[in-house]
Amino acid sequence: MALLDQLKYQFRNGGVYVKIIYINISVYLLFLILASVFTLMKWNLSNINNIDDYFSFNSSFLIFLKRPWTIITYMFLHGSFWHLFNNMLIYFFTAKMYEDLMGKKSAISTYIIGGICGAILYLITHNLFPLFRDMGDIPMLGASAAVMAVFVGLATYTPNFVVMLFGIFRVKMKYLAMIWVAFDIVGLSNSDGIAHFAHLGGALWGYLYVSNFKKGKDIAYWFDNFVKTLGSFAKKRKIKIVYKKKENPKTKTQNTSKKSVSKNRQEKVDEILDKIKLSGYESLTKEEKDYLFDASKHI
Repeated sequence: MALLDQLKYQFRNGGVYVKIIYINISVYLLFLILASVFTLMKWNLSNINNIDDYFSFNSSFLIFLKRPWTIITYMFLHGSFWHLFNNMLIYFFTAKMYEDLMGKKSAISTYIIGGICGAILYLITHNLFPLFRDMGDIPMLGASAAVMAVFVGLATYTPNFVVMLFGIFRVKMKYLAMIWVAFDIVGLSNSDGIAHFAHLGGALWGYLYVSNFKKGKDIAYWFDNFVKTLGSFAKKRKIKIVYKKKENPKTKTQNTSKKSVSKNRQEKVDEILDKIKLSGYESLTKEEKDYLFDASKHI
């Protein structure tokens, strides 16, 4: 029971990356349990595969039009334990740092939009090149494109950050990203069952988003507005009865002080962001960059 409580606490209070990892693991376990039930009941296992197809992204334009939700759901599905493990391991070590630097909103938009870009490029290329067209309709699942977006985004933001690879080699983040992208480029014409074009679509989004962000441009604003709209709609559907309690004068003073600190921090952040929009990220002083980094932890 203590473990369950700990998991609940981590999900509620952890960052966006923790929630995304939990969702990926939960979805994988759900389909694993369903497969076990089908086996125990001696039901046709092809039925579970059919359920899986309804959430995987397909290379057919027609199937995509029938199942538009798959452009989101596919990035939370995995075909095997090692598929899930490898994606979530890479995501964990990159997404935590990315979220600390860029904030929660960027952490969500980069993952989701990166996955969407990967799916779109996969759809286009599999209908454009004869090699893939001759293979027929091919479903795709996995978080690789979304993870690639976060990885390349982090490498774009902190290109010279040094990583200890295998605890032995000191490698800059930009070189790790370049090697991973190079592997996908080399494998584009291989029939190895890996959606290399989807990976590149995610990588492209991660690079474009962070490059523009450093110049003071937010090209993911439309996604943030969409999420806000959904949030506003959900709030309007709820009716809350609030019973006001008499507030302790001491507590009131503390709350006022906290609000004042929060307001001052936000004003300072707004000034820095305005400076980025006018002159670009590189125009910031070291103190301003450090302040922006620290402030992202309180968003």
